[in-house]
Amino acid sequence: MVETVAGEAVDALGWEHLVPPDLRGRTVVVTGASDGIGRESALHLARWGARLVLPVRDRRAASDIRGLLDGERADLVNVAGVVSPGRRETVDGFELLLGVNALAPMLLTESLLPVVRERVVLVTSHAHTSGRMDHDDPHFRRTRWTLPRAYSRAKLTAMLWGLDLGARMPAGTQVQLTHPGWVVTNLQNASGHARVDRLVTMASRPLAMTAAQGAAAVLFSLTQPLPPGSYVGPDGWQHLRGRPTLIRRSARALDRGEAARTVAWMRREVGLDGTAPGRAGPA
Repeated sequence: MVETVAGEAVDALGWEHLVPPDLRGRTVVVTGASDGIGRESALHLARWGARLVLPVRDRRAASDIRGLLDGERADLVNVAGVVSPGRRETVDGFELLLGVNALAPMLLTESLLPVVRERVVLVTSHAHTSGRMDHDDPHFRRTRWTLPRAYSRAKLTAMLWGLDLGARMPAGTQVQLTHPGWVVTNLQNASGHARVDRLVTMASRPLAMTAAQGAAAVLFSLTQPLPPGSYVGPDGWQHLRGRPTLIRRSARALDRGEAARTVAWMRREVGLDGTAPGRAGPA
């Protein structure tokens, strides 16, 4: 049993010298756990004894992931709750309010800060390096929308939020940011055209990492001793593939003034500043 778990730790964390983390007695909230990197992360966390709360998009997805976890390691898995969006639900004394939109991770995380005891891991992307903020038109209502521009802006937004959040975390806790790398997941099915999606997936599969490999950076950020506010990603070319290590972020992602401005806009958008969500104008 010990040898099996140790082998899984090596595969999951990417480094042969790392010992398996003991997460018994700890509760981990994993978003996006119904598929891809989130699901692989949840599987390993369960194997290592973590108690899981899994916000997912619908009840079918909740049933699927719970069944998978129960069948994976019934002796170690303890799913404290699997909750779906668009409603308030209580899991072991703390309330989750979940919504499906680009700002949902912020709303969820900021709402849970009073019960965070160790760390928050934000999954972002090295695509943030090409991102540009436009506070006069953050939703591309007047400027041309493209998938790469929107994606890189969203990831830069997450990096700036993480920078700001790190300075506001409760004493004894920390934020870590992670870039999984180039991974074959449902993100390849975002064009809206089934044939294009299939071609993109086929082209990506020989070059990109699997979801299990992509989860390594997430698990590394969550379980290993790191300086607060670290940015972790693959160590290979352009940080697309490889083993998790500390990597550099863009200069824009280190701009604290821009971070404060961006987070003020985000808080207005989700109603955390006391106004009605979505009623905010330009920052």
